[in-house]
Amino acid sequence: MANDRYLRFAKELARQLVSASDVFHEDSRQRYLIHLADDAARFDLRPFVARPVGVSGMTFFASVKSVSGLLAAYQSARQSLPFEMDSEAGREHVAEYANDFVAALLARGNAALVDEQARLIGDWVKNLDVYCAVKAVESFIHGGVELKLLEIASRFGWDLVLDHLAIRAGSREHRDAERVAELLKVHHGYVSPQVKEEAFYRSEEGWSALPVYKMLANGQVLRVFVDQSDEEHPEQIIQHWNHVYGYTPHHIALRATVMIDGVRHAVPLSELMGALKQEGVEFSRPIGERNRGLLAQAISAPRATGTIPPELKEEVACHGEQLARAVEGAKLLELVSRREMPPVLAEKYFALYGLKYQADNPLHSAPIYQYFLPAQVAHVIRSSEAVA
Repeated sequence: MANDRYLRFAKELARQLVSASDVFHEDSRQRYLIHLADDAARFDLRPFVARPVGVSGMTFFASVKSVSGLLAAYQSARQSLPFEMDSEAGREHVAEYANDFVAALLARGNAALVDEQARLIGDWVKNLDVYCAVKAVESFIHGGVELKLLEIASRFGWDLVLDHLAIRAGSREHRDAERVAELLKVHHGYVSPQVKEEAFYRSEEGWSALPVYKMLANGQVLRVFVDQSDEEHPEQIIQHWNHVYGYTPHHIALRATVMIDGVRHAVPLSELMGALKQEGVEFSRPIGERNRGLLAQAISAPRATGTIPPELKEEVACHGEQLARAVEGAKLLELVSRREMPPVLAEKYFALYGLKYQADNPLHSAPIYQYFLPAQVAHVIRSSEAVA
């Protein structure tokens, strides 16, 4: 069975990782699991099971040469498949301002971007699927920081990779995350992981999430983290973000890799943060570095949008006065670093999906750990409420 191949691979990966480091130890019963030496976290090394699918973003973004071309490609891609706001259920609890917000984003891109930046964005998102390409364009136009990182990566010789997107779906009361995850699976070809613990997260802080995954034929892994507030927590920020901004990304998470002597390595967060600091961008203290880089993250401070209509802010404030400020934080950038597999294992990893590993292919990044750590996810959501 296919799952058996993935399981055997995970066990081999665990053995090699444990033998090379005293930070981890193998689980005595489930040998595809590894633990930090103090048992503060555990990592399931089974890759998600999926069949590679075509690179649908290529159809729309491969020939982008100008700002007008990028925006036209965005609109064509957006109309090619169903998205969240195309259903009545998806629009039901979203304010009309969300449409104005997206329209303003696109107008800002049309006014502020230059053709070279548009070509850079188009060249990057063409390697994604339609869903992630559309969301990434929104992020690049909205934040500006993401575009700076893309430009920096080009100068430094780094290969910038999409690690994941986080989408604010609404409330569990209406099964909003379930609806969005189903949309992604039915219309966009995503899968839930066979690792049950990674298919649904529930936080004591009043939210839950459903991550979905996709392997593209070019070797790019796509992760979409769909989160929602719990029904018994009307003060939880996620549903209010969704109400105000719709399904624009809460954050885009980017990581970089670099080739050194023919071997692909993760660019440390310290280097990514240092390069962006020179551009005036500040980040929170990195978390997760103590696990030897299996999953480390740093978060930029979200800035207030300043364009939410007063009556909409008053509506949000009815659920808690502090929400009126927290909801201003429309999005942020998350920097991620994931430790790469050695080439021999990377080759076996891509073979699971019927793909031939190409060490010099920037999309052929093979992180040892594929998923998310709940404590670190909670940190991202909690920190993003502190609007600058």
